[in-house]
Amino acid sequence: MAHNKEINVAIIGSGKLGTDLLIKVLRSPLMRCVLFIGRNDRSQGLIQARALGVTTSSNSIQAIENYNGNIDIVFDVTSAQHHIQHADVFKRLGIKAIDLTPAKVGRFCVPSINPDAILHHDNVNLVTCGGQSSLPIIECLAQTIPYISKVEVHSFLAEDSVGPGTIANIDEYYSTTARAIEMFAGVKDVDVRLDLEKSAWQPDMLTHIRLHTAERNLDAIYTPLKKRLIDIQKMVNGYQIVGTPFIQDGVISITVSVHGKGDWLPAHAGNLDIINCAAISLGEHYANSTIMNTVNNPYEQDHIDCLSA
Repeated sequence: MAHNKEINVAIIGSGKLGTDLLIKVLRSPLMRCVLFIGRNDRSQGLIQARALGVTTSSNSIQAIENYNGNIDIVFDVTSAQHHIQHADVFKRLGIKAIDLTPAKVGRFCVPSINPDAILHHDNVNLVTCGGQSSLPIIECLAQTIPYISKVEVHSFLAEDSVGPGTIANIDEYYSTTARAIEMFAGVKDVDVRLDLEKSAWQPDMLTHIRLHTAERNLDAIYTPLKKRLIDIQKMVNGYQIVGTPFIQDGVISITVSVHGKGDWLPAHAGNLDIINCAAISLGEHYANSTIMNTVNNPYEQDHIDCLSA
């Protein structure tokens, strides 16, 4: 365990998403990145990490197995196929895993819905970018509206905000998003789509959510929806509901946009920013819980103070 103000984390996956996540981790007062891992020592991500003073490795999962220090959490930013292999290593070494791939190995987690999953499970899965943008709204309405027969989620992304990992895992993207919606909202009829904008126009992430329901009173959803929006914006500043939700022919339609922070990724890549913000939120939630447990355990606090003296 790191000292009582930080937890030690590692990031495996040194692409654009992983590098952006690293910058966000370095900004956190509750996490310290002790290892940033890729497969190509000359990749932009590893070069940037070294410039930021972070210990790096190009030995992939072997770097985790060979690391001599303590790692509390590892963020896996590789691919669904790789995470399935990595998960066994993390479990054997007793390292909590926050999975940013659509591998479906761990417990589905959306910070505005079930943040405590990171406290109770060794491996949590952040679904997909489409899941992180739509599920807070869908779950909120599922708790408010008596019956939803079908859910449609249609995301539009700029082409340069979608990496090769997403393209390679597109089937997993669809199935994982649909399964998470079924779990959180109890709806089995789910249609998930993803379209790329391939022109020079670089739009923010847009996700259209359509819920088929017999509900006719939109006034009932506004208060819980506004509360949920405030909760999400604490984590992702650029998350907005576009226009006003409306209902037509038994379908409630809501559109959300996500504008990123532009740390390492372009700001219009809100799809990538939202899943990284979710990862940071969970890591800090676990760190806060760890710190509080330490404060409430005088023996452990004295032990840490003695070691730090």
